[in-house]
Amino acid sequence: MPMHLDAESACNADTDPAFAPDDLAAETMTAMAVADPGARGAWRPVDMPIPAPGRGEVLVRVLSAGFGHWDVLERAGRLGASTATDFVSGSEGAGTVVEVGAGVHHVREGDRVCGLVMTRRPGYGFHAQFTLVDAHHLWRVPAGLPLQQAAALPVDGGLAMHAVDAALRIAPGDALLVFGASGGIGHMALQFARLRGARVLAVASGRDGQALAERLGADMAIDGRRHDMAAALRIFAPAGLDAALLTADDGPIAATAVAALRPGGRLAWPHGVRPPPARADIAAVAFGARAGAEHVHAACRAIERGPFHLHLGARLPLSRIAEAVEALEGHHLGRIVLDVP
Repeated sequence: MPMHLDAESACNADTDPAFAPDDLAAETMTAMAVADPGARGAWRPVDMPIPAPGRGEVLVRVLSAGFGHWDVLERAGRLGASTATDFVSGSEGAGTVVEVGAGVHHVREGDRVCGLVMTRRPGYGFHAQFTLVDAHHLWRVPAGLPLQQAAALPVDGGLAMHAVDAALRIAPGDALLVFGASGGIGHMALQFARLRGARVLAVASGRDGQALAERLGADMAIDGRRHDMAAALRIFAPAGLDAALLTADDGPIAATAVAALRPGGRLAWPHGVRPPPARADIAAVAFGARAGAEHVHAACRAIERGPFHLHLGARLPLSRIAEAVEALEGHHLGRIVLDVP
């Protein structure tokens, strides 16, 4: 069965699968568990009891789950995750509320939701048919956004909104550079910035990445592999950039971006990207997952206003999670998701 490396048409054609109450008739669920953290290919299918929500928790029937570099790091035991046998991975996903615990009032049974599991415990995670989510890390899916796309919103969508809103304080008319504009954070930050009235120079990966950035509304888009970014900057922002977001590692491009910022400009990058060269007359800040989690609600509000598109470059069934690693390590645009049966 071929891998869907460009899942766009499939996702657009799909409607959200309906949750069937009979799903709860069984007492167990299927999950992909990490049986031996640190071992390559350690995921394996297991049957586990369907959990019950405690106070402040929500039981979600998972219909799609995000997959990112953090899942590979977690499997390798490099994110402080549990080393218990049958440790269920999956930090983010989307589905339907099945049951709410005491004290939960902002969602109810049947709601379309997306969420984060910030602290992993044995038996928890979105790479399963059901998961428990802290109500504070669960959001209603914006109207019109398919659940398959919403599954990849909480991590990168929150980070992208944090970058635009808090780290870079993007305002109407700002000249913004987004490096990595065809990646998970970058392609969403591009759109959030445009919704705020900023002008965006998108530096993407490959011709297909450049074309994606153009479709998403970039004022200028270039292929970082082929085009001269310094020349593009002279055309795009002759008086200097107001802000730059670096979502990928490239020393020469980072140095060029820093040099192009006007005095008083703003620079930001997510944890995991090497810090760019320092400059005394600009504001520079790194940001991480917890800051992103605080901005998912704002991302959902922006998506409601739209237009917005979360691009899925690869979409696979949960049972083929090992192939998602290959897709992640290869050239892909946007995000990767796993469909949960």
